[in-house]
Formats: sequence, C-alpha cells, structure tokens
Amino acid sequence: MARNELILNGVTKRFGGLTAVDDLTLKVEEGQIYGVIGPNGAGKTTVFNCITGIYKSEEGSINWRGKEIRGMTPYQIVRRGIVRTFQTIRLFSEMSVAENIMSGRHIKSRQRWWHGIVHTPASRRDERENWKRVEQQLDFFNLSEFAATPTNSLPYGIQRRVEMARAMAVEPTLLILDEPAAGLNDKETLELLQTIFRIREQGVTVLLIEHDMDMVMEATDYLTVLNFGKKIAEGTPDEIQEHPDVIEAYLGSEHDDDE
Repeated sequence: MARNELILNGVTKRFGGLTAVDDLTLKVEEGQIYGVIGPNGAGKTTVFNCITGIYKSEEGSINWRGKEIRGMTPYQIVRRGIVRTFQTIRLFSEMSVAENIMSGRHIKSRQRWWHGIVHTPASRRDERENWKRVEQQLDFFNLSEFAATPTNSLPYGIQRRVEMARAMAVEPTLLILDEPAAGLNDKETLELLQTIFRIREQGVTVLLIEHDMDMVMEATDYLTVLNFGKKIAEGTPDEIQEHPDVIEAYLGSEHDDDE
C-alpha cells in the first residue's frame, strides 16, 4: 500500500522571465508537520499552487502516494486527499459557519443534481452523513456556538478556524496551510498550534507556510527554506535556526551592511 508521501523533484515554475520556483526538491513524509519558510517573495505560495494544481510547473515532478499529480486539476488533486487553505480567507461570507463547512463536503457527496428534485432514501442517508461530518468539525474546532452565524459577522480569528474546519471536512490525508497564523493574536496562535497537533493525531500529514518563526519552530518536524525561488537549506528546526544561509536571508550579511 502506498504511503502518504509527497515528493517534489526538480520543480521549476516560471512567469515570463521570472523564475518563481527554481529546481526545488523536497520530501514530506507521512505523519510529519513540514514547514516551508523564507522571506517575502521567496516562492513559497507558488510551490503550494503547483502542488494543488492551480499552476503547472514547467519542469520537474510532483509525486503523491506513488503517483504523478503534476498537471492534474485542483479537484482531481483534492479527490486524492490533498486539501489546502489560503493566505487570504476565502469563505462564503453570507453563509453560516455550518453551511461553509458543508461546502467542503461537496466532493464527498454521492448525491446527483436530480436529488434536489426527487429525494431518495439513499440521498437522505447521504445528507445525514454529511451533516454528521459537519457537526464533528464544529465540535473539533470549537465552533458549535457559531454554527448558524454568517461568517462575515465573525472575528478574523474565528473565520480562520472556519476555513480550517471546511478543509478538514473533506477528510484530507495531506492538509496544506498557507500562513494559518496570519492576523492572529498570541492566544489564537497558541490555540492554532494545539489544533495542528490534534490534526496530526488524526493521521493527517501537515504542510505549512508560516512567517511566525516562534510558531513554526515549535510546530514543525522538518523545514525547507526558500530564497528567490531556490532552496537554501533544509533540516530540523534546531538545524535551520543555526544555518548561516538562513540567517543571512532573513537578516542580511555584514557585506550588505557595508554597502
């Protein structure tokens, strides 16, 4: 049986004359919390967009569970268990929290368009099962009290939780989080950290981008560091914090100061 491993080999993505991701190779192993970090503009979100089918890389391979997924559409990749959140929240603002989470069940539903007109015992069972999954996510993310609340009336930190709950409603095996701590206060960031650990306990591998270095060093097992689209380092959080190329990328070099 194929393991839940994500392997990128020589992935390159260009936009005209700009190489946003340059010959990137990395391996995310089953059960890891894996981080991709780097300064603004390093190519991190572009990597995620290549993995999830929003972009197709010009070169390289993206292998998930032993199968090539480069060139697949986003919905085909979701069907294979890879689900993501976005750097900017993308909820249905007029819909309730429960309805937003339910939208994540669409790809799992066995209903067809005609079941909106003619309800069958099978379609009713499917509907009940989907709402049961929604209730589980409401409970997991401590959102039950907001179930009927439109998301546009909720604080930013709660909206972040709704987006993660919607992603988890898809039952992913690889959850990709793009800056999940952005805009959160210290208390919310600590709660997020605990939530990520609990997600991993459910057997979900986690791949994340994050600018909060305290949070990412606490959360991750292994890291890849990008700068100007190229990998400059990889290793454990302790190794990355001492790596001279990483320190230079974030803080600059003495030579830069002299100039």
